Amino acid sequence: MQKKARLVGSLAYKKLRYTNNHPLRIPRVSLLIELLKAMELIEEKELVESREARWEELRLFHDEEYLRALEECDRCMCVKKDYRERFNIGNYENPVSPAMWKGSLLATGSSVQAVELFLEGHIAFNPAGGMHHAYKDRANGFCFINDPGIVLQYLLEKGFKRVLYIDLDAHHCDGVQDFFYQEGRVFVFSIHQSPTYAFPFKRGFWEERGEGKGKGYNLNIPLPKGVNDSEFLFVLESLLPLIAQAYKPEVYVLQLGTDTLKEDYLSKFELSNWGFLKAFDLVREVLGEGIYLGGGGYHPIALARAWSLIWCRMSNRDIPKGLTPLAREVLSSVDFEELEEEDRSYMLDGLLDRPREGEIRSEVREIVERAKAEFC
Repeated sequence: MQKKARLVGSLAYKKLRYTNNHPLRIPRVSLLIELLKAMELIEEKELVESREARWEELRLFHDEEYLRALEECDRCMCVKKDYRERFNIGNYENPVSPAMWKGSLLATGSSVQAVELFLEGHIAFNPAGGMHHAYKDRANGFCFINDPGIVLQYLLEKGFKRVLYIDLDAHHCDGVQDFFYQEGRVFVFSIHQSPTYAFPFKRGFWEERGEGKGKGYNLNIPLPKGVNDSEFLFVLESLLPLIAQAYKPEVYVLQLGTDTLKEDYLSKFELSNWGFLKAFDLVREVLGEGIYLGGGGYHPIALARAWSLIWCRMSNRDIPKGLTPLAREVLSSVDFEELEEEDRSYMLDGLLDRPREGEIRSEVREIVERAKAEFC
């Protein structure tokens, strides 16, 4: 029986936003849903309404004291000094807002739903997921609840013994790595901006290969600024088959942050959404279907278009050549001010952009060769 695609999401996120001027104040999941509907690319039966995460699911990853602190901050929309210092809540990076607790609960519950749907035989994508920076006892990098970590723990509890986590976000998955650093049942593979110039700065270096039972089960590929489609795909094509052959994962979780795109102002990568989609295709070619989560992404229009491409692939739809008038209206109405003067009008012409291919630089080839040697 052919697997059916399901998008886990909700328009409730419209009311669960970060504070003004925060990079995540933008519409993301709601915009994606509205765009897909405007393009007639999704049917109601394919859209699964999100649910909040349950307490026992949150506790798979997070300390109870930290969760209680988030609850308390949500009730009063305020933060104690002690909580700010201990749990990193209430600063510009991780502000008190409706998104902090209720939004995180909804995003995390949606990620668990994606796993449940996958285990039932569906192909599932939770675009609100992928909040990979949160630690078990503190907020970090705009993330309060680490839903990828919860998903990985959930799969281990279901009896899986070899789980592969692939993170394609422009920023390293420090919260996930830290939690599973001594765990041999989870292989963490991350391609990201080098922490020598990008967040999280202190994690994500090549030398971090895991410890104890997890030694050798963590692989970071930190890359230089300006990575193009050719370089990003070269890394993935070169290393993913080796990981698959050596580790033989029973299931995988794929984080699909869109901040690798050139249009995104919070990273220094320069991928096109063609390259982004090709990366998704490559993972599926090597590993088959997995569990798909969103991630970073701070240009709402670029994000919605890129995730629409992912949905087209998942649901076996052709990618439309142009936008419908309604879709153009949906994207044009987004309250978002471009931070660069470059002409971005092409984003209102269609969904799929031209490739941004180029030279594969020596430093990219060198780290790939170094990684390949680990599998010899």
